[in-house]
Amino acid sequence: MFSLLQQVKKTINKYEMLQPGDGVVIGVSGGPDSMALLRVLWELRLELRLSLYVAHLNHGLRPEAEEEKKFVQKVAGVLSLPFFYQKADVLAWQKEKNIPLQEAAREVRYAFLNEVAQKQRATKIALGHTADDQVESIVMRFLRGSGSRGLAGIPPVREGLYIRPLIECWREQIEDFLKKKKISFLTDPSNRYLHYLRNRIRHELIPLLQKYNPNLPHTLWQMGEIFRAEEEYWENLLQEKFASFVRQQKKDALILDIPSLLEQPLAMQWRVIRQAIRNTLGHLRRIGFIHVGEITRLIQSPEPNKTLLLPHGLRVIKSYQTLTLALQPEHVPSFNYQIKGPGYIEIPEIGRALNLEITSRPPLNKETASNNVAFLDFDHLDFPLFVRSFRPGDRLQPLGMDKEKKLKDLFIDLKIPVRQRRLIPLLFKNDQILWVAGIRLDHRARVKPETKRVLRVEIF
Repeated sequence: MFSLLQQVKKTINKYEMLQPGDGVVIGVSGGPDSMALLRVLWELRLELRLSLYVAHLNHGLRPEAEEEKKFVQKVAGVLSLPFFYQKADVLAWQKEKNIPLQEAAREVRYAFLNEVAQKQRATKIALGHTADDQVESIVMRFLRGSGSRGLAGIPPVREGLYIRPLIECWREQIEDFLKKKKISFLTDPSNRYLHYLRNRIRHELIPLLQKYNPNLPHTLWQMGEIFRAEEEYWENLLQEKFASFVRQQKKDALILDIPSLLEQPLAMQWRVIRQAIRNTLGHLRRIGFIHVGEITRLIQSPEPNKTLLLPHGLRVIKSYQTLTLALQPEHVPSFNYQIKGPGYIEIPEIGRALNLEITSRPPLNKETASNNVAFLDFDHLDFPLFVRSFRPGDRLQPLGMDKEKKLKDLFIDLKIPVRQRRLIPLLFKNDQILWVAGIRLDHRARVKPETKRVLRVEIF
């Protein structure tokens, strides 16, 4: 087995992680992995001509954090390396973004490391993930139903900026290195809390599976290598083809050509959709196969118009032969438009539009089941109508119900996030909701057996 130093040099060369003269920000928590990473890069600094910066973040979650800061700061001083520190309020960030705690901690940590790198003009950010972390991540993603991309595990290099020099080093090697070098480190007690999935995988599941395959960690690590090589092939192919599916790309929206996409095998459709989401959002966090599957079913559906709302405020809009991915603005201005008669009315505040026409009885086809089309009893209506955004106190009598309900309660029942509610147009006659566009018709506005004039309304 290689020594830790030899293994890290081999990994750095294999993945071309570092170039002579690189400035490297090292994320150091004080735990064994980050302390080993710091010491290894410090020992290689002259050979590789590196400038090193130690960065330590206090997440504001544990009482030991102040002592951990003093420990890492002291080590940086002994090694004569610049030390950068920040205290964050992860709980506040979690509450603001409404995301899991660990995801909030990750976002805050990466933001801090990026800030240090930018200020110091560093070209790399080194993270302490190990081969054991890789195996645990693969198992976690397997349990979540990830595809080959997820089962490829943690990338050794990401975006040409984030590097993981210990990714091929096992915990046993790291512990041996620390012992021989007499390097002190801190132990995070939360690493043994079994309410964290990763800890249960580490301490319970993997030891259990090793009874069936004692070499399981190495087997899973090798599997990740295989998937990563296959994903590299797919990624190169995707980059060659992706532009052919794009009709238009703007700063805040991307438009795909549905017929071109449907000509591709399902595996390529999934990858094009994922790439379109990544291009629009800038990342794929909290985007899973369930979302890609929803979009795939959308483009295959005979419905000409429909909208999906995804995490991070991403709207996916099918309009006949195009699929638009767009970010909704953080703040949606209120809107209120008078509709004087049949025709097409745009709602620029939300990038939507309504088309209204008067017909006889609604057709007996799939259109009557479309969420984007509503048929209203026009015998008891007349223009002008109004379309406006949601306001507190709005009420309707949902189709099939015998009493009114707060629209807010309906949104809660349907799990529609608060920031997305103002994106849903409401069609009114005076103070009565006729249609929550794309969501629900008011029972009083429904077409009845005796109805002679029908108002057909479609949302785009």
